[in-house]
Amino acid sequence: MGIYLNPGNEGFRSIRKSFYVDKTGLIEYINGTINAIPEKLTCFSRSRRFGKSFAAKMLCAYYGKGCDSHSLFDDLKISCSDTYEKHLNKYDVIYLDITWFISTTENRKEVVKDLQDSVIKELKETYADYVEEEEMSLPRSLSNVAKKTGHKFFIIIDEWDALFREAKLDIALQDEYVQLLRGLFKGGTTTDETIAAAYLTGILPIKNMGQSLH
Repeated sequence: MGIYLNPGNEGFRSIRKSFYVDKTGLIEYINGTINAIPEKLTCFSRSRRFGKSFAAKMLCAYYGKGCDSHSLFDDLKISCSDTYEKHLNKYDVIYLDITWFISTTENRKEVVKDLQDSVIKELKETYADYVEEEEMSLPRSLSNVAKKTGHKFFIIIDEWDALFREAKLDIALQDEYVQLLRGLFKGGTTTDETIAAAYLTGILPIKNMGQSLH
């Protein structure tokens, strides 16, 4: 397990140790979108303190390889679904917390580069034969791995819009970030072959962003 690639189920395990309201109906909904075009790209935009990050950790625990999460879900509603076993711990999950990258990168102008470098480093550790040593593009790296292994990725981005809030005046950085998102999600054969599904959380309206990605 890594920090960004298949981060495991400890986050959701901690949540379950406290008073937990079953929200696994979201999983059943997402299961219905996997590999469906364009439904497989889900953006959940809600106000702060709405449980978005908790949901993201739940999805990491359910979909991610590298852990067995039966003990966390067998007593929840999703276990009664026909799709429960089909998708449980079956995907390489890429988990990105954008606020974390912003807060830990020394030079904010490097945040998009740092994000890609960090994930690519973990990809190289797991899929050394499929990611070129000099590769700097995360979309290309994911595409190469998916094509050569036949396994698609499930991408979870928590607070995808944080960079637009925190760097409102840095248009160049915003454009760099949009290019990354476009490379991951714009659509077409490469994206369809690479991504099984994606789940993004945020608080900002997404109308302009959706236009930018097309």
